[in-house]
Amino acid sequence: MSADRETTRVVRSWLDEGVTRLPDRVLDAVLDQVPTTPQRRHLWSAWRLDQMNIYAKLIVGVAAVLIVAFVGYQFLPSNGGFGGQPTPQPSPTPTLLAHGTFTAQGINTTLDATGAGSNVSGRMTGSNSDGAFTVALQCERTINGLLWIGGDVTQSTSLQNAPVGSRTAIVLKRGSPVQAIFVFQMSDPRSATCQAFFDDMLVIAPQSDIDAGLEPIAGTVELAP
Repeated sequence: MSADRETTRVVRSWLDEGVTRLPDRVLDAVLDQVPTTPQRRHLWSAWRLDQMNIYAKLIVGVAAVLIVAFVGYQFLPSNGGFGGQPTPQPSPTPTLLAHGTFTAQGINTTLDATGAGSNVSGRMTGSNSDGAFTVALQCERTINGLLWIGGDVTQSTSLQNAPVGSRTAIVLKRGSPVQAIFVFQMSDPRSATCQAFFDDMLVIAPQSDIDAGLEPIAGTVELAP
């Protein structure tokens, strides 16, 4: 601090006397002080620059994450999984109920039925010397160990037992050979539903009559387990 005051005094005296050039010793003293004088740094400026650098890094980082997320989303399949397009699931195969070609009670029969309960689909055709008929199958039920399969007659040619609009069923007994009997609803009006048709027929023809009327088929038929 004393060197600073001495230098200031000498410089001031020279300026007061109108001297325009400082002596070398004074100039050297001044120059010696310049490099050693620390310059103040505004702390708020440094803090602000540091904060700006942090914000810039955060912004760049967030942008990179968003870009990666967006690109990844474009390659996701529609079902939310990974990989290519989802593999389409195969349609379930209808459950076999009965399928075969045979002769029962003198009627040449083709039977193709799938499903169960009141959700049966398929058809049955029958023919003999009196004519032919076609049944759109609708329902099935196992009653006293016998498989009943029935539906509505949609086509008929002069077969008096199965006019169009009536209900018809075939009753099958498992075994080797399979035994069968046809049931025709001739009463008017017909039963309200396909399942009700089975109940109504058991009133008209008791189980004992059904059992007595069963005959072995000639041909083959495959039945559901």
